[in-house]
Amino acid sequence: MTALRMTALLLCLGALSACGRADAREGASTRGTAGANVPSAAPVSPLLQPTGATRPGTAGDTLADSITIQRADRGRLMGREDAMWVVMISDFQCPYCKQWHDSSMASLKRDYIDAGKIRLAYLHLPLSIHRHARAQAEASMCAAVQSKFWEYAEVLFREQRAFQPLDNASAKLDDIARELSLDVPTFTRCRRSDAIRMLVENDERQATQARVQSTPSFLVGEFLVQGALPYKDFRKAIDTALVVAKARRTR
Repeated sequence: MTALRMTALLLCLGALSACGRADAREGASTRGTAGANVPSAAPVSPLLQPTGATRPGTAGDTLADSITIQRADRGRLMGREDAMWVVMISDFQCPYCKQWHDSSMASLKRDYIDAGKIRLAYLHLPLSIHRHARAQAEASMCAAVQSKFWEYAEVLFREQRAFQPLDNASAKLDDIARELSLDVPTFTRCRRSDAIRMLVENDERQATQARVQSTPSFLVGEFLVQGALPYKDFRKAIDTALVVAKARRTR
């Protein structure tokens, strides 16, 4: 079986274990597609570039906003700069995102990130069917400004059910900031900033451009994988992408 055929099979396995966009066209496929317009391994972040959210004359045009965006963007990356990109596109209220996180995140970090094989980035796609997802996404990026994105994300997944009955998630989000010893006044001001709002909106645009309609989804090297694949299958997708990336570098 060729690398592309094996990857296509893996993509199909995850198609039914994902949270879909409420505004997706009826009958649209949720399968991943090999060869999509996704980032290849390179020492340049595939995520937000500050110039994309700080056009002259916008609310993000101040030095303070630019610094906030840069710190937040940098804070949601993990791994060696020269490693192959894996971009996780997720929603903190999506149960399948939590399922993948709980079953696979620790193993992925041990086997691939700490081993220097991949560089992981988190891209937000807060679905409209989840009422607190956008507030959670913005809060996590404010935690990233204080270098605590991954710790904050861990608690958001852990406390996913606790958010469901809440009419307003603000107090809960601040409580998590206190739990992680963040500077809460700075965190609270950050959550109200236009820079963070535009950062999350830019994530959504980039996810749309990559043809992502559901969470969790993953840009694995050159391939788009959608759904909460079991870790053993997710490993196969990464290993295949690593082989393809290596072959292209040696051409």
